[in-house]
Amino acid sequence: MRQFPVILIPPEVQRIAQSKPVAPKLSSPPRLTTSEQPQPIDIQQAIALSFGLILVVALVTTFTKELGILLLLVGTVAIVLRIRYQFLTYKKRDQSHQNSLQSYFKQLEAYSRQEVEYEQKLAIAHSPDRILAFRYQQFQKFFAKIPPIENAISLAKIQSPDREQSAIYGFGITLQQHLLGTIYQGVKLYLPSVNQDWQPKLTYIDPVLNVHIAIEVIADSESAANLMQKDLADRFLVDSGWIIIKFSQKQILQSKSACCKEFAMLLDRLSLDKSVLSNFESIPDLIPVKI
Repeated sequence: MRQFPVILIPPEVQRIAQSKPVAPKLSSPPRLTTSEQPQPIDIQQAIALSFGLILVVALVTTFTKELGILLLLVGTVAIVLRIRYQFLTYKKRDQSHQNSLQSYFKQLEAYSRQEVEYEQKLAIAHSPDRILAFRYQQFQKFFAKIPPIENAISLAKIQSPDREQSAIYGFGITLQQHLLGTIYQGVKLYLPSVNQDWQPKLTYIDPVLNVHIAIEVIADSESAANLMQKDLADRFLVDSGWIIIKFSQKQILQSKSACCKEFAMLLDRLSLDKSVLSNFESIPDLIPVKI
């Protein structure tokens, strides 16, 4: 049992439909190398060094008292000299810190301006018109590989369709009224993968983009063998750049307008034609059918 509608889209078309122009680059924000305010004397460091010296002297004194005393004198002098050095260099260290802060705030201000410019450039680059134009160019390159169709008959030139085709014809005529491209009947392609000719019920071709969309209508009585053979044909066609949409016969007979809306939603979702869907705003969505 299968659910309809079925839509088959080449992976590259799906990628293009989600693509956007390359965004402008924004440099990394500036970083403050140090945020701690320098102190005249690092009291915590002095206390830590003093306790460390006492511990080392105590350990050494247990073995050699003279060496312990000498180590205490040398360590004490070293700590005093370090404290004095910190005191004497305080103004210089404080000035260096202030200069770093001023430099950081200047860089931050410049970065804020860059960020505003970046947002403006990004808004322009990713505006709906720019995105559609970007995708349009990619679609043109991709669909250019599909060869032109010969011997196809425009649906508008068919005067009196047979009874079996009347429902499909009516659906096609209704849809054609809203499309920029043309809907054809009689499109026939030889498929080497299944060694047979393939002929969809309807074929939509956009002459500008060269988009080819096959519209299939599956009858309730379709055999499993025929469906499997069509699956093989679908794989070949999708690999060749075709888009395929399949409706059940029941959907075409009972919900012609909803089927048209489903087709319009496909064009809109893939950014192939954004002007069609608005014509079907009052039409309810197509209800899926399993056969």
